[in-house]
Amino acid sequence: MLYSERDAAVESDQIYAPVVLISNTTPMTSAAYGGRAKCAQRLIRLEMPIPTTVALSFLAVHDIATGNAIDPNLVLPHFDQSPLLSVRPSSGSPDWGGPGAILNIGMNDKKFSDLCETLGETPASILYLRFINSYATHVARLDSDAFEDPESPTTEDVESALGVYEDEAAEPFPQDVDEQLVNVLRSMARAWEGTSARLLRQAKGAPGDAGLGLVVQAMAIGVGRGECGSGVIQFASSDTGRPEIHGRYLRQSQGRESLDRQLGSLYLGKDPRGPSLEETCPEVFGQLLAHSLLARQRLREEMQIEFTVENGELRILDAVRIVRSSRAAVHIAVDLANDGVISREEALMRVDPKALSELLHRQVAPNAPRTVLAKGISASPGAATGKIVFTASAAQACAARDEAAVLVRRETGPEDIRGMHAAVAVMTERGGVTSHAAVIGRGLGLPCVVGASDMSIDGQNCTVIGRG
Repeated sequence: MLYSERDAAVESDQIYAPVVLISNTTPMTSAAYGGRAKCAQRLIRLEMPIPTTVALSFLAVHDIATGNAIDPNLVLPHFDQSPLLSVRPSSGSPDWGGPGAILNIGMNDKKFSDLCETLGETPASILYLRFINSYATHVARLDSDAFEDPESPTTEDVESALGVYEDEAAEPFPQDVDEQLVNVLRSMARAWEGTSARLLRQAKGAPGDAGLGLVVQAMAIGVGRGECGSGVIQFASSDTGRPEIHGRYLRQSQGRESLDRQLGSLYLGKDPRGPSLEETCPEVFGQLLAHSLLARQRLREEMQIEFTVENGELRILDAVRIVRSSRAAVHIAVDLANDGVISREEALMRVDPKALSELLHRQVAPNAPRTVLAKGISASPGAATGKIVFTASAAQACAARDEAAVLVRRETGPEDIRGMHAAVAVMTERGGVTSHAAVIGRGLGLPCVVGASDMSIDGQNCTVIGRG
């Protein structure tokens, strides 16, 4: 079955098309297309530099998950010829999560050859190789360990990855953009309908039939010649809620790579600790500042804005409500009210009574003596003690014996969820505040530290690296 333009989603007597180009006047609600899609429309109405964006409704995505194909001609004609696209989830609430974004859809041998001439071999290789790796692991469900991610890839690395894909999948890497897009949409739709995903979002208060929309957006390429990169910015601390510029910018990058401080990302505003975007690209920083403050005023919320710089031009990709602790939630609500952005009554209602319980989580006494073995990013509040285990099954075994266990992994995935449920805390060697471990840890109220780069995990051993 293929969707036609006659098909539509119906909600409360309002007809919503299964696929729409987001514009100022497009009839759409977050209940039909998800919060990310609706937020994109709000940013467009604020005349921000948003790339061309298409939204798929909840009903359209559900039908894809149940086996109905979607006609790519409902999506692709909205974009330029031979486009590069991204697909991101758009759920009813950002707290419910969703499958990870897939970037650079449309990369194939011909596009790679063209980009080698316009951008150079290394940027073109980065784009193609990242798409091959992402498609292989998230769409074809191949083992990620079979694919390498070199820092400065070459044509030979791309050819090697294509060969590995063909060996592992028993078929060549798809070159047709239509096929790539249809398979990506199907994979993300089915991931949302999976048992683990359903259990996780229900644990966060989502209804059993919560829908997922998908947002297809033209890529703003953050690699290439000139000033290129990606970053995120927010104007309040997620920990305290105090007004501060937070975020990073990473040259020659895509997505949310700038959040990985180990990659050498820049600060945004001037900072004595290192170079900043304000110093290297003051015009771009000024535009970003203006757009961010406008979003705060008009969206009536503290937002984290994801952006890309392409050859010196700013593109706003997405805006989400910033992640915040209970303490920060109170501080932010008060500041918004004091600034006249929201009323005092609304500020009071914005603080979730359940979230206040986080303020009562166990904590380590700030001045207590301790031996620090590794440092990472605090991704979920609280403190815990227990036996270190390295697998989800070991954590479950400890729970069965009423033993507290701290699950330590290089990084977590869906297969670790049962172990995370059984553990009293989680620590990972890799990842940031939006990693799988961080998101799941916050959802489960589980103390979680991610990006503990001073340790190295190898099978059943954990090596702590001393830094003198």
